[in-house]
Amino acid sequence: MMASMGAVGQKTMVITAVHDCQVVDIPEELLDDHDLTVDYILTPTRIIKTECKRPKPWGIMWHKISQETLKKIPVLKILHGREKLEGKDVLLKDEAPDTSTLGKTPRGANENFPEGSRPQAEASLAQPRREGEALSGERGHLGAPATVYVGNISSGTRVSDLKEVLKTHHVTPSRLSWRGAQHQAFLSYSDPSKAEEAITALQGLSLQGRPLRVEWARNQQGKMAPRPQ
Repeated sequence: MMASMGAVGQKTMVITAVHDCQVVDIPEELLDDHDLTVDYILTPTRIIKTECKRPKPWGIMWHKISQETLKKIPVLKILHGREKLEGKDVLLKDEAPDTSTLGKTPRGANENFPEGSRPQAEASLAQPRREGEALSGERGHLGAPATVYVGNISSGTRVSDLKEVLKTHHVTPSRLSWRGAQHQAFLSYSDPSKAEEAITALQGLSLQGRPLRVEWARNQQGKMAPRPQ
């Protein structure tokens, strides 16, 4: 939630204080993209610098939150409404995609804004997204400058299958936005060169017997240099 509000970022130092008996190494395979690692561990007898290079979460991962949890935490509900108005993907874990709102302006989106100066995010809500086009939250989530589109994903493929492929090819993104119902995903990288590596590494790969379509997200294709043939 703090990352979503802009209070912390990738360079924010995370420090925890525990007893010596609580210090353990956690295997990488047990960590998910929402887990926050620490930079320093303070115990009664020592100061441990973890040297962990794992990216910190970029913000709230709504697809991991249920509607029941949202109702229990008032501030989370406020942030959910705010990001929805900004045009970000706020689909909850147990919530079906709502296509009936396409082309409609959300209630309250025009309030307090002079004519002609509405937030750009409103356009993302009002217009259907083309294949390969990222939402505003995927285009620049807390400063991530490079987004890769992965399409033609089979309906039987799980997000864990894609994560395993990314890990195997050493191109794990800072943030993965899963669109299983649309057979696509968006990979956000803090460094454009890392995104380029991902595109190269994933070219020609298949998941569940279906070849993946991997390229720059449409909004970035004109900004990035073409890959050598």
